[in-house]
Amino acid sequence: MIYLLVSFALLILSYFFLKKTKTNLVVFGVFVFLYFIISTTYLISNYFTGNGVDESVIYHLIYGLGGAGFGADINLIIFGIFAVFLGLAVPIGLYFYGRTKRPKTNITFRILSSVFFILAFTFHPILKNFYDLGYLNFSGETLAKGISYKIPEVKDNDSKKKNIIYIYLESFENLYLNNDIFPSLTPNLNKLKEKSIYFSDLHQAYGTSWTIAGMVGSQCGIPLINSGGGGNSMHGINEFLPGAFCMGDFLNQAGYELSYIGGARLEFAGKGNFYKTHGFKNISGKNQLEGKLKDKDYQNDWGLYDDSTFDFAFEEYEKLSKSGKNFGLFMLTLDTHGEHGVISDSCKDDIYNKENLDSVLNSYHCTDALLGKFIEKLKNHKNFKDTVIVLSSDHYAMTNNNSSDILRQHQDDRRKLFMIIDGENFEKVSKTGTTLDIGPTVLDKLGFDVDGIGFGVNLFKDLKSVPNDTLKLFRSTFESFWKYPSIKNGVRFDLNDKRFFVGDESISYPALLYLNDQKEVEKILWKDTDNSTKLEDMLEPNSIFVDFCEDKKGFCLIFSGESGEKISETIYSDSAISYDEIIEKIK
Repeated sequence: MIYLLVSFALLILSYFFLKKTKTNLVVFGVFVFLYFIISTTYLISNYFTGNGVDESVIYHLIYGLGGAGFGADINLIIFGIFAVFLGLAVPIGLYFYGRTKRPKTNITFRILSSVFFILAFTFHPILKNFYDLGYLNFSGETLAKGISYKIPEVKDNDSKKKNIIYIYLESFENLYLNNDIFPSLTPNLNKLKEKSIYFSDLHQAYGTSWTIAGMVGSQCGIPLINSGGGGNSMHGINEFLPGAFCMGDFLNQAGYELSYIGGARLEFAGKGNFYKTHGFKNISGKNQLEGKLKDKDYQNDWGLYDDSTFDFAFEEYEKLSKSGKNFGLFMLTLDTHGEHGVISDSCKDDIYNKENLDSVLNSYHCTDALLGKFIEKLKNHKNFKDTVIVLSSDHYAMTNNNSSDILRQHQDDRRKLFMIIDGENFEKVSKTGTTLDIGPTVLDKLGFDVDGIGFGVNLFKDLKSVPNDTLKLFRSTFESFWKYPSIKNGVRFDLNDKRFFVGDESISYPALLYLNDQKEVEKILWKDTDNSTKLEDMLEPNSIFVDFCEDKKGFCLIFSGESGEKISETIYSDSAISYDEIIEKIK
Protein backbone atom coordinates (compact mmCIF):
# COMPACT_ATOMS: atom_id res chain seq x y z
CA MET A 1 0.00 0.00 0.00
CA ILE A 2 2.92 2.35 0.68
CA TYR A 3 3.95 2.15 -2.99
CA LEU A 4 0.46 3.16 -4.07
CA LEU A 5 0.58 6.22 -1.80
CA VAL A 6 4.05 7.16 -3.08
CA SER A 7 2.82 6.70 -6.64
CA PHE A 8 -0.18 8.98 -6.03
CA ALA A 9 2.02 11.64 -4.41
CA LEU A 10 4.30 11.59 -7.47
CA LEU A 11 1.27 12.05 -9.73
CA ILE A 12 0.21 15.13 -7.73
CA LEU A 13 3.75 16.53 -7.94
CA SER A 14 3.66 15.97 -11.69
CA TYR A 15 0.48 18.05 -11.90
CA PHE A 16 1.99 20.81 -9.77
CA PHE A 17 4.91 21.26 -12.21
CA LEU A 18 2.76 20.69 -15.33
CA LYS A 19 2.62 23.42 -17.94
CA LYS A 20 -1.12 23.97 -17.70
CA THR A 21 -2.11 24.53 -21.29
CA LYS A 22 -5.50 23.28 -22.44
CA THR A 23 -3.99 20.35 -24.36
CA ASN A 24 -1.70 19.32 -21.50
CA LEU A 25 -4.57 19.38 -19.01
CA VAL A 26 -6.78 17.23 -21.24
CA VAL A 27 -4.03 14.65 -21.84
CA PHE A 28 -3.09 14.66 -18.15
CA GLY A 29 -6.76 14.19 -17.22
CA VAL A 30 -7.05 11.12 -19.45
CA PHE A 31 -4.04 9.56 -17.74
CA VAL A 32 -5.42 10.42 -14.30
CA PHE A 33 -8.62 8.56 -15.21
CA LEU A 34 -6.57 5.55 -16.35
CA TYR A 35 -4.59 5.82 -13.12
CA PHE A 36 -7.81 5.55 -11.11
CA ILE A 37 -8.91 2.54 -13.16
CA ILE A 38 -5.70 0.58 -12.60
CA SER A 39 -5.59 1.62 -8.93
CA THR A 40 -9.17 0.44 -8.41
CA THR A 41 -8.33 -2.84 -10.16
CA TYR A 42 -5.33 -3.27 -7.90
CA LEU A 43 -7.24 -2.50 -4.69
CA ILE A 44 -10.17 -4.80 -5.47
CA SER A 45 -7.80 -7.59 -6.51
CA ASN A 46 -5.78 -7.07 -3.36
CA TYR A 47 -8.95 -7.47 -1.29
CA PHE A 48 -9.17 -11.08 -2.48
CA THR A 49 -5.56 -12.08 -3.06
CA GLY A 50 -3.53 -9.96 -0.65
CA ASN A 51 -1.00 -9.66 -3.51
CA GLY A 52 -2.77 -7.29 -5.86
CA VAL A 53 -3.22 -8.63 -9.39
CA ASP A 54 -1.99 -12.22 -9.58
CA GLU A 55 -2.62 -15.07 -12.02
CA SER A 56 -5.97 -15.91 -10.41
CA VAL A 57 -7.22 -12.38 -11.12
CA ILE A 58 -6.10 -12.57 -14.75
CA TYR A 59 -7.72 -15.99 -15.11
CA HIS A 60 -11.09 -14.89 -13.77
CA LEU A 61 -11.08 -11.54 -15.54
CA ILE A 62 -10.70 -13.45 -18.81
CA TYR A 63 -12.86 -16.41 -17.84
CA GLY A 64 -15.56 -14.62 -15.79
CA LEU A 65 -15.99 -13.88 -12.11
CA GLY A 66 -18.94 -15.96 -11.00
CA GLY A 67 -18.40 -18.57 -8.30
CA ALA A 68 -14.73 -17.81 -7.96
CA GLY A 69 -14.67 -15.83 -4.75
CA PHE A 70 -14.92 -12.71 -6.93
CA GLY A 71 -18.71 -12.62 -6.80
CA ALA A 72 -20.93 -9.75 -5.79
CA ASP A 73 -19.98 -7.92 -2.60
CA ILE A 74 -22.04 -4.85 -1.78
CA ASN A 75 -19.06 -3.02 -0.27
CA LEU A 76 -16.98 -3.65 -3.39
CA ILE A 77 -19.82 -2.51 -5.64
CA ILE A 78 -20.11 0.73 -3.67
CA PHE A 79 -16.33 1.17 -3.73
CA GLY A 80 -16.21 0.53 -7.49
CA ILE A 81 -18.95 3.09 -8.20
CA PHE A 82 -17.25 5.64 -5.95
CA ALA A 83 -13.88 5.02 -7.62
CA VAL A 84 -15.32 5.53 -11.11
CA PHE A 85 -17.03 8.74 -9.95
CA LEU A 86 -13.76 9.93 -8.41
CA GLY A 87 -11.85 8.92 -11.53
CA LEU A 88 -14.07 11.25 -13.55
CA ALA A 89 -14.43 14.06 -11.01
CA VAL A 90 -10.73 14.49 -10.20
CA PRO A 91 -9.53 15.01 -13.81
CA ILE A 92 -12.38 17.44 -14.44
CA GLY A 93 -11.56 19.32 -11.25
CA LEU A 94 -7.86 19.42 -12.10
CA TYR A 95 -8.68 20.70 -15.59
CA PHE A 96 -10.78 23.65 -14.42
CA TYR A 97 -8.39 24.44 -11.58
CA GLY A 98 -5.45 24.37 -13.99
CA ARG A 99 -7.21 26.71 -16.42
CA THR A 100 -7.20 29.39 -13.71
CA LYS A 101 -3.40 29.22 -13.47
CA ARG A 102 -0.88 30.84 -15.74
CA PRO A 103 1.09 28.13 -17.61
CA LYS A 104 4.64 27.65 -16.27
CA THR A 105 7.28 28.21 -18.93
CA ASN A 106 10.30 27.18 -16.87
CA ILE A 107 11.99 24.25 -18.66
CA THR A 108 13.06 22.78 -15.31
CA PHE A 109 9.44 22.61 -14.19
CA ARG A 110 8.46 20.84 -17.41
CA ILE A 111 11.24 18.27 -16.97
CA LEU A 112 10.27 17.70 -13.34
CA SER A 113 6.63 17.22 -14.35
CA SER A 114 7.60 14.56 -16.89
CA VAL A 115 9.93 12.78 -14.46
CA PHE A 116 7.36 12.70 -11.66
CA PHE A 117 4.69 11.53 -14.10
CA ILE A 118 6.81 8.59 -15.29
CA LEU A 119 7.79 7.72 -11.72
CA ALA A 120 4.14 7.77 -10.63
CA PHE A 121 3.37 4.87 -12.96
CA THR A 122 6.74 3.20 -12.38
CA PHE A 123 6.14 3.05 -8.62
CA HIS A 124 2.57 1.81 -9.00
CA PRO A 125 2.36 -1.67 -7.38
CA ILE A 126 0.44 -3.08 -10.33
CA LEU A 127 3.62 -2.78 -12.41
CA LYS A 128 5.40 -5.11 -9.98
CA ASN A 129 2.40 -7.46 -10.22
CA PHE A 130 2.85 -7.70 -13.98
CA TYR A 131 6.57 -8.28 -13.55
CA ASP A 132 5.87 -11.04 -11.02
CA LEU A 133 3.40 -12.58 -13.46
CA GLY A 134 6.17 -12.74 -16.05
CA TYR A 135 4.62 -10.28 -18.51
CA LEU A 136 7.55 -7.88 -18.14
CA ASN A 137 10.28 -10.49 -17.94
CA PHE A 138 12.22 -10.52 -21.20
CA SER A 139 15.21 -12.61 -20.14
CA GLY A 140 13.86 -15.73 -21.84
CA GLU A 141 13.68 -19.39 -20.95
CA THR A 142 17.30 -20.01 -21.88
CA LEU A 143 18.42 -18.68 -18.51
CA ALA A 144 16.75 -21.62 -16.78
CA LYS A 145 19.39 -24.17 -17.69
CA GLY A 146 18.89 -27.72 -16.53
CA ILE A 147 15.12 -27.30 -16.15
CA SER A 148 13.00 -29.47 -18.43
CA TYR A 149 9.43 -30.67 -18.80
CA LYS A 150 9.12 -34.29 -17.67
CA ILE A 151 6.67 -36.94 -18.91
CA PRO A 152 7.10 -40.07 -16.76
CA GLU A 153 6.60 -43.56 -18.16
CA VAL A 154 4.91 -46.55 -16.55
CA LYS A 155 7.73 -49.08 -16.18
CA ASP A 156 7.41 -52.87 -16.27
CA ASN A 157 9.45 -53.18 -13.10
CA ASP A 158 7.24 -50.87 -11.06
CA SER A 159 6.33 -52.55 -7.77
CA LYS A 160 2.81 -53.56 -6.78
CA LYS A 161 0.61 -50.55 -7.22
CA LYS A 162 -1.57 -49.05 -4.51
CA ASN A 163 -4.94 -47.35 -4.80
CA ILE A 164 -5.28 -43.65 -4.10
CA ILE A 165 -7.88 -41.44 -2.44
CA TYR A 166 -6.92 -37.80 -2.94
CA ILE A 167 -8.83 -35.23 -0.87
CA TYR A 168 -8.45 -31.55 -1.74
CA LEU A 169 -9.36 -29.43 1.29
CA GLU A 170 -10.70 -26.08 0.13
CA SER A 171 -8.57 -23.12 1.32
CA PHE A 172 -6.84 -25.16 4.04
CA GLU A 173 -3.24 -24.48 4.92
CA ASN A 174 -0.80 -25.61 7.58
CA LEU A 175 -1.38 -22.68 9.92
CA TYR A 176 -4.89 -23.89 10.69
CA LEU A 177 -3.29 -26.94 12.33
CA ASN A 178 -1.22 -24.75 14.66
CA ASN A 179 -2.78 -25.02 18.13
CA ASP A 180 -0.93 -21.92 19.33
CA ILE A 181 -2.69 -19.84 16.69
CA PHE A 182 -6.00 -21.73 16.33
CA PRO A 183 -6.45 -23.77 19.54
CA SER A 184 -8.20 -27.12 19.00
CA LEU A 185 -9.48 -26.05 15.58
CA THR A 186 -8.49 -29.21 13.69
CA PRO A 187 -8.10 -32.09 16.19
CA ASN A 188 -8.58 -34.78 13.54
CA LEU A 189 -6.03 -33.37 11.11
CA ASN A 190 -3.57 -32.95 13.94
CA LYS A 191 -3.92 -36.64 14.82
CA LEU A 192 -3.57 -37.64 11.16
CA LYS A 193 -0.50 -35.44 10.86
CA GLU A 194 1.27 -37.57 13.49
CA LYS A 195 0.37 -40.81 11.68
CA SER A 196 1.26 -39.85 8.14
CA ILE A 197 4.09 -38.73 5.90
CA TYR A 198 3.79 -35.03 6.62
CA PHE A 199 5.41 -32.33 4.48
CA SER A 200 6.15 -29.25 6.57
CA ASP A 201 7.72 -26.91 4.00
CA LEU A 202 5.51 -26.99 0.92
CA HIS A 203 5.03 -23.57 -0.65
CA GLN A 204 2.30 -22.41 -3.01
CA ALA A 205 3.71 -22.35 -6.54
CA TYR A 206 3.35 -19.51 -9.00
CA GLY A 207 0.07 -19.76 -10.93
CA THR A 208 -1.63 -22.16 -8.47
CA SER A 209 -3.44 -19.80 -6.10
CA TRP A 210 -7.04 -20.79 -6.88
CA THR A 211 -8.86 -24.13 -6.97
CA ILE A 212 -8.55 -25.34 -10.56
CA ALA A 213 -5.00 -23.97 -10.69
CA GLY A 214 -4.11 -25.85 -7.50
CA MET A 215 -5.47 -29.04 -9.06
CA VAL A 216 -3.54 -28.49 -12.28
CA GLY A 217 -0.36 -27.66 -10.39
CA SER A 218 -0.52 -30.68 -8.09
CA GLN A 219 -1.49 -33.16 -10.83
CA CYS A 220 0.29 -31.82 -13.92
CA GLY A 221 3.36 -30.17 -12.43
CA ILE A 222 2.70 -26.86 -14.20
CA PRO A 223 1.13 -23.53 -13.24
CA LEU A 224 -2.21 -22.73 -14.83
CA ILE A 225 -1.25 -19.88 -17.12
CA ASN A 226 -3.86 -18.19 -19.24
CA SER A 227 -3.69 -18.57 -22.95
CA GLY A 228 -6.40 -15.96 -23.14
CA GLY A 229 -8.89 -18.52 -24.39
CA GLY A 230 -11.75 -20.20 -22.70
CA GLY A 231 -14.51 -18.88 -20.57
CA ASN A 232 -14.90 -18.96 -16.83
CA SER A 233 -16.30 -22.43 -17.14
CA MET A 234 -14.09 -23.41 -20.10
CA HIS A 235 -17.33 -25.02 -21.22
CA GLY A 236 -16.90 -24.05 -24.85
CA ILE A 237 -14.26 -26.59 -25.75
CA ASN A 238 -14.10 -30.21 -24.74
CA GLU A 239 -10.42 -30.38 -23.84
CA PHE A 240 -8.70 -28.64 -20.93
CA LEU A 241 -4.91 -28.30 -21.27
CA PRO A 242 -4.77 -31.14 -23.83
CA GLY A 243 -1.04 -30.62 -24.31
CA ALA A 244 -0.23 -31.31 -20.66
CA PHE A 245 0.56 -34.73 -19.16
CA CYS A 246 -0.95 -35.19 -15.70
CA MET A 247 -1.35 -37.74 -12.92
CA GLY A 248 -4.63 -38.88 -14.42
CA ASP A 249 -2.98 -39.59 -17.77
CA PHE A 250 -0.24 -41.58 -16.04
CA LEU A 251 -2.60 -43.58 -13.83
CA ASN A 252 -4.93 -44.22 -16.75
CA GLN A 253 -2.00 -45.69 -18.70
CA ALA A 254 -1.24 -47.84 -15.65
CA GLY A 255 -4.76 -49.30 -15.75
CA TYR A 256 -6.40 -47.30 -12.96
CA GLU A 257 -10.10 -46.46 -12.95
CA LEU A 258 -10.40 -42.82 -11.95
CA SER A 259 -13.27 -40.89 -10.37
CA TYR A 260 -13.80 -37.31 -9.26
CA ILE A 261 -16.42 -36.13 -6.73
CA GLY A 262 -17.05 -32.45 -5.93
CA GLY A 263 -19.92 -30.41 -4.53
CA ALA A 264 -19.65 -27.50 -6.97
CA ARG A 265 -20.71 -27.34 -10.61
CA LEU A 266 -18.31 -29.18 -12.91
CA GLU A 267 -18.68 -26.35 -15.40
CA PHE A 268 -17.18 -23.81 -13.02
CA ALA A 269 -13.56 -23.07 -13.96
CA GLY A 270 -13.51 -26.12 -16.23
CA LYS A 271 -13.03 -28.78 -13.55
CA GLY A 272 -15.20 -31.28 -15.40
CA ASN A 273 -13.35 -30.81 -18.67
CA PHE A 274 -10.00 -30.98 -16.89
CA TYR A 275 -10.75 -34.38 -15.39
CA LYS A 276 -12.38 -35.67 -18.57
CA THR A 277 -9.35 -34.64 -20.63
CA HIS A 278 -6.89 -36.32 -18.30
CA GLY A 279 -8.03 -39.88 -17.87
CA PHE A 280 -10.98 -39.73 -15.45
CA LYS A 281 -14.00 -41.88 -16.26
CA ASN A 282 -16.51 -41.10 -13.50
CA ILE A 283 -16.87 -37.35 -12.91
CA SER A 284 -19.60 -35.98 -10.63
CA GLY A 285 -20.37 -32.47 -9.44
CA LYS A 286 -23.38 -30.57 -8.14
CA ASN A 287 -25.64 -31.27 -11.12
CA GLN A 288 -24.87 -35.00 -11.11
CA LEU A 289 -25.24 -35.42 -7.33
CA GLU A 290 -28.07 -33.13 -6.24
CA GLY A 291 -30.70 -35.55 -7.57
CA LYS A 292 -29.47 -38.12 -5.04
CA LEU A 293 -29.99 -35.80 -2.06
CA LYS A 294 -32.76 -36.84 0.32
CA ASP A 295 -33.56 -33.16 0.75
CA LYS A 296 -33.10 -31.45 -2.62
CA ASP A 297 -33.03 -28.04 -0.90
CA TYR A 298 -30.07 -29.00 1.27
CA GLN A 299 -27.56 -26.96 -0.73
CA ASN A 300 -25.70 -23.68 -0.39
CA ASP A 301 -24.76 -20.95 -2.85
CA TRP A 302 -21.63 -22.82 -3.91
CA GLY A 303 -23.16 -26.28 -4.19
CA LEU A 304 -23.44 -29.30 -1.89
CA TYR A 305 -22.51 -29.28 1.78
CA ASP A 306 -19.44 -31.27 2.74
CA ASP A 307 -21.33 -33.93 4.71
CA SER A 308 -23.25 -34.79 1.53
CA THR A 309 -20.09 -34.77 -0.58
CA PHE A 310 -18.28 -37.11 1.81
CA ASP A 311 -21.27 -39.50 1.75
CA PHE A 312 -21.27 -39.57 -2.06
CA ALA A 313 -17.50 -40.02 -2.09
CA PHE A 314 -17.79 -43.04 0.20
CA GLU A 315 -20.43 -44.56 -2.10
CA GLU A 316 -18.04 -44.08 -5.02
CA TYR A 317 -15.21 -45.63 -3.00
CA GLU A 318 -17.29 -48.72 -2.27
CA LYS A 319 -18.08 -49.11 -5.95
CA LEU A 320 -14.46 -48.66 -7.03
CA SER A 321 -13.04 -50.93 -4.32
CA LYS A 322 -15.26 -53.80 -5.48
CA SER A 323 -14.09 -53.58 -9.10
CA GLY A 324 -10.90 -55.56 -8.57
CA LYS A 325 -8.94 -52.92 -10.49
CA ASN A 326 -6.56 -50.30 -9.21
CA PHE A 327 -8.46 -47.09 -8.72
CA GLY A 328 -8.10 -43.43 -7.88
CA LEU A 329 -10.79 -41.36 -6.16
CA PHE A 330 -10.21 -37.60 -6.15
CA MET A 331 -12.54 -35.23 -4.31
CA LEU A 332 -12.84 -31.59 -3.24
CA THR A 333 -14.48 -30.13 -0.12
CA LEU A 334 -16.38 -26.86 -0.33
CA ASP A 335 -17.67 -25.62 3.05
CA THR A 336 -14.56 -23.53 3.80
CA HIS A 337 -14.97 -21.44 0.64
CA GLY A 338 -15.58 -17.70 0.78
CA GLU A 339 -15.59 -15.08 3.50
CA HIS A 340 -17.66 -16.91 6.13
CA GLY A 341 -17.76 -20.45 4.80
CA VAL A 342 -20.82 -22.61 5.47
CA ILE A 343 -21.53 -25.27 8.09
CA SER A 344 -22.99 -28.68 7.29
CA ASP A 345 -26.00 -29.73 9.36
CA SER A 346 -23.93 -32.59 10.76
CA CYS A 347 -21.90 -30.04 12.73
CA LYS A 348 -24.69 -27.91 14.19
CA ASP A 349 -24.02 -29.32 17.67
CA ASP A 350 -20.27 -28.75 17.48
CA ILE A 351 -19.72 -25.08 16.69
CA TYR A 352 -16.14 -23.92 17.18
CA ASN A 353 -16.92 -20.30 18.02
CA LYS A 354 -20.45 -19.98 19.38
CA GLU A 355 -19.91 -16.28 20.08
CA ASN A 356 -19.24 -15.55 16.41
CA LEU A 357 -21.35 -17.72 14.13
CA ASP A 358 -20.04 -15.82 11.08
CA SER A 359 -16.46 -16.89 11.75
CA VAL A 360 -15.11 -18.99 8.89
CA LEU A 361 -13.26 -21.03 11.52
CA ASN A 362 -16.56 -22.75 12.31
CA SER A 363 -16.55 -24.25 8.81
CA TYR A 364 -12.91 -25.35 9.14
CA HIS A 365 -13.70 -27.10 12.43
CA CYS A 366 -16.70 -28.79 10.82
CA THR A 367 -14.80 -30.00 7.74
CA ASP A 368 -12.09 -31.35 10.03
CA ALA A 369 -14.71 -33.37 11.94
CA LEU A 370 -16.32 -34.69 8.75
CA LEU A 371 -12.90 -35.57 7.34
CA GLY A 372 -11.99 -37.50 10.48
CA LYS A 373 -15.18 -39.59 10.28
CA PHE A 374 -14.69 -40.19 6.55
CA ILE A 375 -11.13 -41.45 6.95
CA GLU A 376 -12.13 -43.65 9.88
CA LYS A 377 -14.84 -45.25 7.70
CA LEU A 378 -12.29 -45.81 4.94
CA LYS A 379 -9.76 -47.41 7.26
CA ASN A 380 -12.40 -49.76 8.66
CA HIS A 381 -13.56 -50.86 5.22
CA LYS A 382 -12.72 -54.43 4.25
CA ASN A 383 -11.14 -53.33 0.96
CA PHE A 384 -8.95 -50.56 2.37
CA LYS A 385 -5.70 -52.55 2.22
CA ASP A 386 -3.08 -51.15 -0.18
CA THR A 387 -4.81 -47.78 -0.32
CA VAL A 388 -3.03 -44.45 0.10
CA ILE A 389 -4.88 -41.33 1.26
CA VAL A 390 -3.56 -37.92 0.22
CA LEU A 391 -4.68 -34.76 2.01
CA SER A 392 -3.74 -31.39 0.58
CA SER A 393 -4.99 -27.85 0.34
CA ASP A 394 -6.02 -26.68 -3.09
CA HIS A 395 -4.50 -23.27 -2.32
CA TYR A 396 -3.86 -20.85 0.52
CA ALA A 397 -6.87 -19.16 2.09
CA MET A 398 -8.00 -16.12 0.10
CA THR A 399 -7.70 -12.65 1.61
CA ASN A 400 -11.49 -12.25 1.78
CA ASN A 401 -11.56 -15.23 4.18
CA ASN A 402 -12.41 -13.61 7.53
CA SER A 403 -9.53 -15.34 9.30
CA SER A 404 -7.00 -13.83 6.88
CA ASP A 405 -5.96 -11.09 9.34
CA ILE A 406 -4.64 -13.80 11.65
CA LEU A 407 -2.93 -15.60 8.77
CA ARG A 408 -1.19 -12.41 7.65
CA GLN A 409 0.32 -12.00 11.11
CA HIS A 410 2.21 -15.23 10.38
CA GLN A 411 2.81 -14.63 6.67
CA ASP A 412 6.33 -16.09 6.64
CA ASP A 413 5.06 -19.33 8.19
CA ARG A 414 2.29 -20.00 5.67
CA ARG A 415 2.63 -23.34 3.90
CA LYS A 416 0.37 -25.67 1.95
CA LEU A 417 -1.15 -28.62 3.76
CA PHE A 418 0.18 -31.91 2.35
CA MET A 419 0.26 -35.31 3.99
CA ILE A 420 0.21 -38.91 2.73
CA ILE A 421 -1.45 -41.60 4.85
CA ASP A 422 0.28 -44.84 3.89
CA GLY A 423 -0.21 -47.58 6.48
CA GLU A 424 2.42 -47.48 9.21
CA ASN A 425 4.77 -45.20 7.29
CA PHE A 426 5.10 -42.13 9.52
CA GLU A 427 7.60 -39.42 8.66
CA LYS A 428 8.05 -35.66 8.77
CA VAL A 429 9.56 -34.38 5.52
CA SER A 430 11.11 -30.94 5.96
CA LYS A 431 12.48 -30.70 2.40
CA THR A 432 11.35 -27.55 0.61
CA GLY A 433 8.89 -28.06 -2.23
CA THR A 434 5.95 -26.48 -4.03
CA THR A 435 2.50 -27.40 -5.30
CA LEU A 436 4.08 -28.76 -8.49
CA ASP A 437 5.95 -31.46 -6.59
CA ILE A 438 2.87 -33.14 -5.13
CA GLY A 439 2.01 -35.33 -8.14
CA PRO A 440 5.33 -37.13 -8.62
CA THR A 441 5.79 -37.44 -4.85
CA VAL A 442 2.41 -39.15 -4.51
CA LEU A 443 3.12 -41.49 -7.44
CA ASP A 444 6.25 -42.62 -5.62
CA LYS A 445 4.12 -43.79 -2.69
CA LEU A 446 1.78 -45.64 -5.05
CA GLY A 447 4.74 -47.77 -6.12
CA PHE A 448 5.91 -46.00 -9.28
CA ASP A 449 9.49 -45.02 -10.03
CA VAL A 450 9.20 -41.43 -11.24
CA ASP A 451 11.50 -38.43 -11.03
CA GLY A 452 8.90 -35.84 -11.88
CA ILE A 453 5.83 -34.69 -13.78
CA GLY A 454 5.95 -31.49 -15.78
CA PHE A 455 8.14 -29.16 -13.76
CA GLY A 456 7.41 -30.93 -10.48
CA VAL A 457 9.93 -33.23 -8.83
CA ASN A 458 9.70 -36.28 -6.57
CA LEU A 459 10.50 -34.94 -3.10
CA PHE A 460 11.66 -38.39 -1.96
CA LYS A 461 14.56 -38.19 -4.42
CA ASP A 462 17.63 -35.99 -4.41
CA LEU A 463 16.04 -33.45 -6.73
CA LYS A 464 15.58 -29.73 -6.22
CA SER A 465 12.18 -28.08 -6.56
CA VAL A 466 11.91 -25.45 -9.29
CA PRO A 467 11.62 -21.96 -7.71
CA ASN A 468 8.85 -19.57 -8.67
CA ASP A 469 11.18 -17.02 -10.27
CA THR A 470 12.41 -19.72 -12.66
CA LEU A 471 8.88 -20.88 -13.47
CA LYS A 472 8.00 -17.37 -14.62
CA LEU A 473 10.54 -17.71 -17.43
CA PHE A 474 8.42 -20.48 -18.97
CA ARG A 475 5.16 -18.59 -19.54
CA SER A 476 5.13 -19.33 -23.26
CA THR A 477 5.67 -23.04 -22.56
CA PHE A 478 2.75 -23.14 -20.13
CA GLU A 479 0.52 -21.24 -22.56
CA SER A 480 1.35 -23.76 -25.29
CA PHE A 481 -0.43 -26.54 -23.38
CA TRP A 482 -3.71 -24.95 -24.47
CA LYS A 483 -4.03 -26.42 -27.94
CA TYR A 484 -6.82 -25.07 -30.08
CA PRO A 485 -8.11 -26.85 -33.19
CA SER A 486 -6.67 -25.86 -36.55
CA ILE A 487 -8.84 -23.78 -38.83
CA LYS A 488 -6.92 -25.00 -41.90
CA ASN A 489 -9.70 -27.54 -42.59
CA GLY A 490 -12.34 -24.84 -42.44
CA VAL A 491 -15.45 -24.43 -40.29
CA ARG A 492 -18.39 -26.83 -40.58
CA PHE A 493 -22.00 -26.19 -39.46
CA ASP A 494 -24.63 -28.71 -38.32
CA LEU A 495 -28.01 -26.97 -38.02
CA ASN A 496 -29.92 -30.05 -36.82
CA ASP A 497 -27.75 -30.40 -33.72
CA LYS A 498 -27.01 -26.67 -33.58
CA ARG A 499 -23.27 -27.27 -33.53
CA PHE A 500 -20.31 -25.96 -35.43
CA PHE A 501 -16.88 -27.51 -35.83
CA VAL A 502 -13.40 -26.12 -36.21
CA GLY A 503 -11.53 -29.01 -37.76
CA ASP A 504 -12.94 -32.05 -35.95
CA GLU A 505 -13.53 -30.18 -32.67
CA SER A 506 -17.09 -29.29 -31.69
CA ILE A 507 -17.21 -25.72 -30.38
CA SER A 508 -19.94 -24.25 -28.19
CA TYR A 509 -21.46 -20.89 -29.08
CA PRO A 510 -21.54 -17.96 -28.86
CA ALA A 511 -17.80 -18.02 -29.48
CA LEU A 512 -15.19 -15.52 -30.54
CA LEU A 513 -12.18 -16.94 -32.39
CA TYR A 514 -8.99 -14.89 -32.53
CA LEU A 515 -6.50 -15.76 -35.27
CA ASN A 516 -2.76 -15.08 -35.12
CA ASP A 517 -0.55 -13.70 -37.88
CA GLN A 518 -0.28 -17.21 -39.35
CA LYS A 519 -4.10 -17.29 -39.54
CA GLU A 520 -4.40 -20.09 -36.99
CA VAL A 521 -6.65 -20.10 -33.92
CA GLU A 522 -4.73 -18.33 -31.17
CA LYS A 523 -7.47 -18.25 -28.56
CA ILE A 524 -11.22 -18.67 -28.15
CA LEU A 525 -13.52 -16.71 -25.88
CA TRP A 526 -16.96 -17.84 -24.79
CA LYS A 527 -19.79 -15.95 -23.16
CA ASP A 528 -19.96 -16.51 -19.43
CA THR A 529 -23.31 -16.13 -17.67
CA ASP A 530 -21.71 -13.85 -15.07
CA ASN A 531 -20.03 -11.56 -17.57
CA SER A 532 -22.21 -8.86 -19.12
CA THR A 533 -19.75 -7.95 -21.90
CA LYS A 534 -21.03 -8.99 -25.32
CA LEU A 535 -18.58 -11.11 -27.29
CA GLU A 536 -19.36 -9.30 -30.52
CA ASP A 537 -18.20 -6.09 -28.82
CA MET A 538 -14.80 -7.73 -28.28
CA LEU A 539 -14.11 -8.29 -31.99
CA GLU A 540 -10.58 -7.37 -33.00
CA PRO A 541 -8.78 -7.54 -36.36
CA ASN A 542 -8.38 -11.17 -37.50
CA SER A 543 -11.28 -12.56 -35.49
CA ILE A 544 -14.55 -14.40 -36.10
CA PHE A 545 -17.72 -14.26 -34.01
CA VAL A 546 -20.15 -17.21 -34.21
CA ASP A 547 -23.60 -17.55 -32.63
CA PHE A 548 -26.88 -19.29 -33.40
CA CYS A 549 -29.64 -16.82 -34.22
CA GLU A 550 -33.01 -18.27 -33.23
CA ASP A 551 -34.90 -15.55 -35.11
CA LYS A 552 -33.01 -16.36 -38.33
CA LYS A 553 -32.88 -20.12 -37.65
CA GLY A 554 -29.23 -20.23 -38.61
CA PHE A 555 -25.69 -19.45 -37.53
CA CYS A 556 -24.78 -15.76 -37.53
CA LEU A 557 -21.15 -14.94 -38.26
CA ILE A 558 -19.16 -11.72 -38.12
CA PHE A 559 -15.72 -11.65 -39.74
CA SER A 560 -13.38 -8.86 -38.64
CA GLY A 561 -10.59 -8.19 -41.13
CA GLU A 562 -7.06 -6.91 -40.61
CA SER A 563 -8.26 -3.33 -41.03
CA GLY A 564 -11.14 -3.85 -38.61
CA GLU A 565 -13.74 -3.95 -41.39
CA LYS A 566 -16.57 -6.35 -40.51
CA ILE A 567 -18.48 -8.72 -42.79
CA SER A 568 -21.67 -10.43 -41.58
CA GLU A 569 -22.99 -13.73 -42.89
CA THR A 570 -25.77 -16.16 -41.92
CA ILE A 571 -25.58 -19.94 -42.46
CA TYR A 572 -29.05 -21.41 -43.14
CA SER A 573 -28.13 -25.01 -43.93
CA ASP A 574 -25.63 -27.74 -43.12
CA SER A 575 -22.54 -26.47 -44.87
CA ALA A 576 -18.91 -25.52 -44.46
CA ILE A 577 -16.71 -22.48 -45.00
CA SER A 578 -13.29 -23.35 -46.37
CA TYR A 579 -10.05 -21.97 -45.03
CA ASP A 580 -9.51 -19.98 -48.24
CA GLU A 581 -12.96 -18.41 -47.89
CA ILE A 582 -12.21 -17.45 -44.30
CA ILE A 583 -8.91 -15.84 -45.28
CA GLU A 584 -10.66 -13.92 -48.06
CA LYS A 585 -13.24 -12.53 -45.62
CA ILE A 586 -10.70 -11.30 -43.06
CA LYS A 587 -8.28 -9.66 -45.49
